[in-house]
Amino acid sequence: MTMTSAMPKARERKSRTRTKHVSQLPAIRLTRLLPSHIDLMEPLTAAIVCVDCKTWCPITGMLGRVQKLVPHHTGKAGEAAAIRCRSSNRRVEFDMTIPEWRQALTDATTEASSRTTTTVLPKAFSPQTDRTLRARAERTPASRMADWKAVQVQVNDTDAARKELPDGARPADGPQLPLKPEHLERHDRRQAELGRHARNGRPAEEAPVQLECANCGTTELDVVRAAAAGWRQVLRRTYCGRCAGRFPAWMRTQL
Repeated sequence: MTMTSAMPKARERKSRTRTKHVSQLPAIRLTRLLPSHIDLMEPLTAAIVCVDCKTWCPITGMLGRVQKLVPHHTGKAGEAAAIRCRSSNRRVEFDMTIPEWRQALTDATTEASSRTTTTVLPKAFSPQTDRTLRARAERTPASRMADWKAVQVQVNDTDAARKELPDGARPADGPQLPLKPEHLERHDRRQAELGRHARNGRPAEEAPVQLECANCGTTELDVVRAAAAGWRQVLRRTYCGRCAGRFPAWMRTQL
């Protein structure tokens, strides 16, 4: 039976090591890190966030010539697998002073707080608006009905006054049209001719086209009577008086 050893767990990271080995990777410059990823509050136990495993790692050799990250694993101690980070023993270049780091951290904190959304408080109502809203909330359906009955007489009088027409005025969409033909004999003779040809199934020569409503299909032979009955043209289409009334006045034109 083959025995397999369990995977060792990550060890705790020491703040100081005696190894002289230095990683061949380029040095980590503090000016290229975020101020919040640097901890120089205690210079002898300084730490930064590793650029590879993104975890906090102590810096060793603070009193020596070379400052570097201590050897560390990529995961949390005692939980993750013991996988060595490639940035172990990597040099750290202090190209900024502690006062400069403190100022950069303060500026970053101020900028972050300025981007935080603030709570917008509702504006207080004026006394008059407050009284109106309170009175509206206290009203009941019975009180609303009583208020309506109190002004119903005035409303009816106003509606009746709107329907009255002033003396001498007559609503019209256009100029006055003749209600009767100018030559009665000629008109009767022409109508008889149109009726005779209509019964025979063929239109009279040079006879006017029979008017037909584009909506309801109503027909009219006499243009004069059609115009008097309110026939109009809307967008080059003919409509009877009832159907033409559905369109606004500016769209209706005379036949």
